[in-house]
This record gives sequence, structure tokens and C-alpha cells, in this order.
Amino acid sequence: MGGTAFALLSVLGMAAFTLVLRAALETWPVGLAGVFSRVVTLAALGTWVLARGQGWRRLRPRGTLTWLALMGVVSVLINLLLFGSLKWTTATNNALLFRLDVVFVVLIGWVLGIERPGWRQLALLPLMLAGVALVGEVDRMDWAGHLPGDLMVVGAAFAFAANAFVIRHILRRMDEEAVALVNHGLSTFGFLGLAVGGGEFARMPLAGARPSAWMCLGLLGLVAAVVLPLYYAALRRMAVWKLRAWLLLTPVVVAGLEWAIWGVRPGGGQCVGAALILAGLAGLVRAEWQSAAKGRAGVLRSPAEDDRPSTRVRETQEGPSR
Repeated sequence: MGGTAFALLSVLGMAAFTLVLRAALETWPVGLAGVFSRVVTLAALGTWVLARGQGWRRLRPRGTLTWLALMGVVSVLINLLLFGSLKWTTATNNALLFRLDVVFVVLIGWVLGIERPGWRQLALLPLMLAGVALVGEVDRMDWAGHLPGDLMVVGAAFAFAANAFVIRHILRRMDEEAVALVNHGLSTFGFLGLAVGGGEFARMPLAGARPSAWMCLGLLGLVAAVVLPLYYAALRRMAVWKLRAWLLLTPVVVAGLEWAIWGVRPGGGQCVGAALILAGLAGLVRAEWQSAAKGRAGVLRSPAEDDRPSTRVRETQEGPSR
């Protein structure tokens, strides 16, 4: 499959993950939910990696040990900043400000000369971000007294953007499932820090009193085990900024599922936001098709250039060039 197919599957998987995570956080504190769900994810991914191909040899760093360590440190930092910020800011601020990762991806790629999208494509990103803001109900954002928490979220967004390029580099040497296993294992320490620092283990008997609470964490871990390799497969096959643009579709899918399953109807502003996101994606897809068409046309014209009539006439009159 191509990068776009993996990106779409990642969107669907992340939408499902978001819904299950919301259900889990109604019972579990963030740190414990992250730790226990990751136990399930690591067990599932580990079994899959060890049972296929070269088995444990797939986990060899292959010259990327330093990059793997950097990936792990940044992943822990992301979790500490993103989820720790909820003590000082609102959930709405957290969700919307984290979407600034798209902007940071473009800036990092542009400054380092890794990825430089065209101006027409760049012009679509503000449109899509505006759509995300409307879907996330930006009018509920509260700027009063939340500056420390908001800055933590912005820092997490920047780290998330930077880590995508680190992971992209690692994927040159290791496969998606192995990288997902290593990264998820290392990022567990971030949630463990949140759980220990917040005294969450004392709340475990109450949170886990019902079997359904543990089943929710198990489902969360299994969904993550499927989504992560899909996301890394897309990351290997397409530009980072382009993948992040596709992922802006996730809140639209979440809103659609909430409407279909629970009857939660989106408001007028959310519908407008969804339309803006879809319009932006349509523009990106159209730009891709036009670029691909020009590339094919160039390939088709190239072999025929030596057979142009003017060239043959000139060679007939003057003899072949020497």
C-alpha cells in the first residue's frame, strides 16, 4: 500500500484510540491509564515482532542506538509536558494547542532543508487549522491564568514535531513494528513518572474496582498496538508535514463516530470546521495528482525528444553531429 492508504488507516485508528481513551479516563487517572495500557500494547507488539521474520534480531539498533535513545527521551518529555499540563490548563486548550505540531513540522523541515512544501500547499494548512479550531470548539478556550500549562502544551507540540524526523531517520534502518515497540516501551517511563509524581497508585483499588475498567485499558492497549505500526508505515512513505496534515482529519472522524454511535450531533461551527478540513485535504490531494500527472508527462516526453522532426531534418542536411 502507498503512504496515503496508511495515512487513512492511521486516521481511523487514532479516532478509535481517542474514543477508547476518553472512556478510560472517565475511570482511570492519566498516568495509570498510560502505564497499564502500554503493558498490553508491549505484550501484543512484542509477540508480533518476535514471532515474525528475524524475531528478536529485528530489535537490533543497526547503528541507530543514539537516535533510539533520543527518540525515547523526547517521547518521555512529550508525555510529561502534554499530560502534565492538564493540571494548569483546560482540556480544550490542550487539544487545540497541540495541533500546532503541524506548524512546527513545516518550520523544522524548512529550516533544515529536509522538506519544503510548495506555497500552494502551505496556504492550505491555515485553512485546515482553522477547521480543527472550529471542530474543537475554540470558543471554549480559556486564556486566563493558563499560561504555564499552555506553554507546556506548545513545548509538547514542538517535541512531537521534532521526534517525527528522528523516527523517520530510524526507519531507514529498522522496520515499523520494531520501532513502535521500542518507542512505546521507552515512553512508558513518562506515564510512570506522572503516576508516581501524582500519587495515582493509591487510587488504583478504586479505579480498578470494576472488571469493565480493566477491559477498557486492555482495549486501549490493543488499539495502540495496531495504530502505531500503521502510523510509522505512513511516516516511512510520505513527507512528515503531509502526514500530519492528513491526521488533522482525525477530529472530524471522531465527531462523526460520536454522532453515529451516541447520537452526539455536532454544532454548526463544528460542521463548518469539518468542511474546511475536508476542503484543505481535497486541495492537497488535487495538488498531488497534478504533480504526479506532470511527472508522468515529463517521463513520456523525454524519450521522444531525440526524434523531433526538426532534429531529423537538420541531421539529414548537415550530417550527424560529431
